[in-house]
Amino acid sequence: MSQCIGKVIAIGETRTGESQRGKWASQQWVVEEQSQQYPEVWVLETFGQDNIEKFDVHVGDVVSVKYTARSTEKNGIYYPSNRPWEVVKQ
Repeated sequence: MSQCIGKVIAIGETRTGESQRGKWASQQWVVEEQSQQYPEVWVLETFGQDNIEKFDVHVGDVVSVKYTARSTEKNGIYYPSNRPWEVVKQ
């Protein structure tokens, strides 16, 4: 588990599709650390329409995020992602 605290500076479009397991939705968003000379920036990916609605993040929100860093493999290429599991608005 990892954690980041900062301001939401960008939110991507919700992507949707359908797989063998059914319909899916995902949304990427960016959190930037505040009050640092060289701020860290995290790209997070919320998976599932229910989580997108539950977290309900907007540009400008200051949030504390607990997330899991993970990756998936397809055809020998690994794709990293940071999946939030708790978002608390400050």
